Amino acid sequence: MVIQELDLEVRKSLSENLGLTSREAEIESRFILEHSLNVNHTYLIKNYDLVIEASKVKQIMNFVSDRISRKPLAYIFKEWKFYDLRLHLTPDVLIPRQDTELLVDLIINQHDEQGKIDILDLGTGSGAIGIALGNSFKNANVLLSDISLNATNIAKKNILRHKLKNVSVMQSDWFTKIPNKRFEVIVSNPPYIDEFDLHLKDEGLLYEPQEALISKQGGYADIIKIIKLSPKFLKPNGTLYIEHGYNQHEKINQLFLNNNFIKIKQNEDLNGIIRATSGKIKI
Repeated sequence: MVIQELDLEVRKSLSENLGLTSREAEIESRFILEHSLNVNHTYLIKNYDLVIEASKVKQIMNFVSDRISRKPLAYIFKEWKFYDLRLHLTPDVLIPRQDTELLVDLIINQHDEQGKIDILDLGTGSGAIGIALGNSFKNANVLLSDISLNATNIAKKNILRHKLKNVSVMQSDWFTKIPNKRFEVIVSNPPYIDEFDLHLKDEGLLYEPQEALISKQGGYADIIKIIKLSPKFLKPNGTLYIEHGYNQHEKINQLFLNNNFIKIKQNEDLNGIIRATSGKIKI
């Protein structure tokens, strides 16, 4: 079977079984083929008439069967790309979203990439944010932490995968086991979804670890804890960066104000929605 025929068959199967639009099916088929054949999109286009060996066709169709069961592609592939870095994934950690790259962009834009700074990534999951920062800030010391032992093991694999000597990881329930030191940057994409939020019934989210999604107090419990405790771990003029829900920015702005943060900035994602807030600790 040639690539073009296989592509059309995959698209048809995804459309019929998942109810995807033709564009959605095209994108997912492309992801499956690129991953299975270990090629990029340009290669696929230029080699549409290339014959694919039977074993690869079988692997691709097995991926399609898994996808039809509603399993996210990231968990099917056991890896996903974040900030141009391929990260190992399992259902023990959240799938890194493109929207979360906003946090990395903000930190890169607001700090010297050559600086010898200390960075803390709280609730790191797969290590996506901290590893992306460690890859950009070569002279920084980046500490990743997560309450989940499984998550820290996955983060360790990703640190080794990208050969980052300046990144380490430890198990900690937020700040409970963080060393007695201070950081220029604390960043977190914490759980922020209300346990009664209807979005939790979305098919994709059902596969992801609920403890990394849901927070008590209407989705604010973990965010409140991070904002209240961060000042004790930030250096003078240090900055806290938090990702949050689409409708939480007003309350989070007030939480920053109530906890002695200044120069508070709220930033929009790719859809023009405020999804990240940062603030510097008052000296």
